[in-house]
Amino acid sequence: MSGKVLNRLVLGLFAVLLAGLFWTPYDPYGQEFFTLRASGPSWEHWLGVDRLGQDYLSRIWRGSGNSILFAFLGSFVSIVVSALLLGLEEKGGRVIGSAVRSVVSFGIAMPAIFVGLLIVTFMERGPWALTTAISVAGVPFAFRQLRVLWSELKSTAYVEASKAIGGGAWHRFNFTIWPNLWPQLLGLWKLVFAFSLLELSALTYLGLAGDPNWSELGTLLREGQKLLLNDPSFVIWPGMALCLALGSVRLVRAD
Repeated sequence: MSGKVLNRLVLGLFAVLLAGLFWTPYDPYGQEFFTLRASGPSWEHWLGVDRLGQDYLSRIWRGSGNSILFAFLGSFVSIVVSALLLGLEEKGGRVIGSAVRSVVSFGIAMPAIFVGLLIVTFMERGPWALTTAISVAGVPFAFRQLRVLWSELKSTAYVEASKAIGGGAWHRFNFTIWPNLWPQLLGLWKLVFAFSLLELSALTYLGLAGDPNWSELGTLLREGQKLLLNDPSFVIWPGMALCLALGSVRLVRAD
């Protein structure tokens, strides 16, 4: 299967999951079916009803949309901040460059989950605090990888040839570096996105979402765990949705 077809399939899947942010069969927060709580699948409720009387398909759909949206935002910010730090390291002189590398090295030595916990502790709990946490936690890894890619590309023969014929910095980047950087940058983003998605779900699983009933895959896993012995499907469905999102993004190709 060609890369373009795979990309369209992944985009279509993500569009369907993100649609849950705007429409679900039932209100994912409405406890309208309390008499059916902790019940299995039926014609009206395809994935059953959770212990609070909420339609579980609506909860999974909204939770998948929230997970993908905030993981995407977190991974995008991580890449952008890493690029800015890389530019600061190169253009800021020896002292500033050394300071940037020291801060990044310190960040790498800190467990990502601890960084997330620290940020969420000092901010008002909620989706944006979680996004900030996963963004900051992803910067050290993204910076190190981006720095390696940039160092390799700017010293290649075709970049040196572009310099030799008088090509300006913008011309070299736009026509020589970027076409070769883009596929590797996409591969880096896929790793950072997966990292952000797992970090987000881990933080919400620990109960740091602010609203304990917020629809997100980590929150749903935590709530479903309470019903594990009675009905494992309340853990299986959010787990499968998380695996689907992680597996699908790996199929994205640069061509």
